[in-house]
Amino acid sequence: MKQTKISSGEFGWLHRDREFLAVALVFGITLTALENIKAADAPARPVKDLSQANDQLNWPQDLTPSIGDSFVHNEIWINAPAGVIWQNLIDAKNWPKWYSNAADVQVNGSEVLTPGASFTWKTFGFPVTSKIGEFVPGKRIGWYGQGTGILAYHTWLIIEKNGGCQVVTEEAQVGPSAVKFNVEQPTAVSDGHHWWLSALKARSENNGAN
Repeated sequence: MKQTKISSGEFGWLHRDREFLAVALVFGITLTALENIKAADAPARPVKDLSQANDQLNWPQDLTPSIGDSFVHNEIWINAPAGVIWQNLIDAKNWPKWYSNAADVQVNGSEVLTPGASFTWKTFGFPVTSKIGEFVPGKRIGWYGQGTGILAYHTWLIIEKNGGCQVVTEEAQVGPSAVKFNVEQPTAVSDGHHWWLSALKARSENNGAN
């Protein structure tokens, strides 16, 4: 049988590919390691669940639930007319009487909240300056809230149903203070809003609107 001699140069591509694969493997492992280090060093972010976001609510274009650093959704059914619930919401200066997470509420130029009104108050112990962004009597109200390192938009929806009302409230926040607060206390805003809705339910069902 005739034997054919094959020179090493004819399989040079194999050596080159092996070298390439070796380099690629090492480089790939290095990139993966770097990405893992980068992920470990990245600052923690609040967890957002957008699955319950209500599509009947209106948001500023620059502060939607998807844009916000944090987002919370709460709702409750209240056995009371929409007018009673609405009156309790716009009578902001009296919030501290029935919702203890609100304090020192001052509405500028009015006794109650009105379209475009601004007001100052404290919530979660922080001073906040707010301004009405949406005002649909008996149905929807929303306001901005600005504090040190945080901008929020808090919106409410009243849906008449079953002889009472389903009340939905959501809030989106942006800013370094929003990130820090919601990472350190991930349920605080949701718990606070649940507390607010529960107090609104008790007051409205007892016909409290003064």
